[in-house]
Amino acid sequence: MKDQETNKELEIIEEQLDVQAQEEAEISDSLFKNKNFIALFFAALFSAPGYYVYLIGVEWLMLSIDDNRFFFGMLFMAASIPRLLLLTVGGIVADRFNKRTIVFISDVTRALLIVILIVFIITDSVTAYHLIALAAFFGISDAFSYPAISSLTPMILKDDQLQRGNSLIQMTAQISPILGPAIGGTLIYALGFVGVFTVSTVMLLLSGVAVLFIRIKNVREDKEKASALDDLKEGFRYMKGNQLIVTIVFLAFVVNFFFAGPLSIGIPILVKDIYQSEVLGLAFIQTSMGIGALIGAFTLAIFPIKRPGISIVLFLTVLGVLYTFTGLSPYLVLTAIIVGVMGMFTQFINIPILTLMQQITDKKMLGRMMSFFMTVSTGLVPVSYMVTSILIGANINIQHIMLVSGIIITIFAVFQFRNKKLLQISNVKVQEEGA
Repeated sequence: MKDQETNKELEIIEEQLDVQAQEEAEISDSLFKNKNFIALFFAALFSAPGYYVYLIGVEWLMLSIDDNRFFFGMLFMAASIPRLLLLTVGGIVADRFNKRTIVFISDVTRALLIVILIVFIITDSVTAYHLIALAAFFGISDAFSYPAISSLTPMILKDDQLQRGNSLIQMTAQISPILGPAIGGTLIYALGFVGVFTVSTVMLLLSGVAVLFIRIKNVREDKEKASALDDLKEGFRYMKGNQLIVTIVFLAFVVNFFFAGPLSIGIPILVKDIYQSEVLGLAFIQTSMGIGALIGAFTLAIFPIKRPGISIVLFLTVLGVLYTFTGLSPYLVLTAIIVGVMGMFTQFINIPILTLMQQITDKKMLGRMMSFFMTVSTGLVPVSYMVTSILIGANINIQHIMLVSGIIITIFAVFQFRNKKLLQISNVKVQEEGA
């Protein structure tokens, strides 16, 4: 009798395992058979590297045409301020109109802006002010495309596919810091700035074409009876009523101030002024970060995180420590290694945060919640750029700025180990919150 019972139990376990394996296979198959997801995948594959090809080109162009490093910091600020001011508007637009159309218009607009820059270069009339103005227009485009892109993935995938889908999209996005600097640095060296910006234009246009193959219906209520202001108020009420969203947003809000500005502005200055290297040195470090981020995204595409709260706090602590060592590093190769590991750990933080936001947010609120998240989480980034630029203008060493920023992030992350609400987040509880 005992043998029979044991055999029955084994049969039941085997059946459960077979069912689980079948379900996982169906999830994987449906993910790659989803035409909308494939279109989004290829759009990201062209868009992000295209943007990074442009970015490394415009960074090096600014460093080459003007020795005043304050203007270099203003290049980042010019894109950040209009992006910040218009992100909320972009979220409302994303909830009211077709998200695919918004992303398409954004890609085409960016391509046209780069064409204008090419004309300035050909006519030998480009100045630092031209680059700052174009960066501001890029920021406006970003304000409308970011909420639309972030809310597209949960519109075309199921909740249990989101981490894998987000990871795959992040993998395509993280190819950009690999291919972008590699292609951009090589083209600047071989063909000059016209060559690098031409390639960037073509890649953004290809992304726009891929987006046109996405077919979705907006999840909307009767928006004709609601004004944009009503939509905005509704979004604030929804966010205020979800403590988990508030916690995640505040976490990102504090960290971005000390991370985004010093790192974005610091790496190119380190390469040129501290390490005395050329554009290929900048491409090497940025490529290293891209490889690390790609490894992180690939890892999360295979292994799901069951306790995202603990993961976020743990890897944020490690990230702060590594960031501190970046400020201490005297060698380009060592910095590239540290930055590469940092790139991997940023994925272990960013993907769980994004997935949590998408899972617990009502579909009709996705555009607004994504815009609120980006607005608040990046709200201090323009100020971070300004403070970093002012400190550099005051002859404070960029390595010292990065060192202090890393220490602050580490201390803040350590204090989050006392945040029980965040640490107790699990995928099961997230599903219940979302329900």
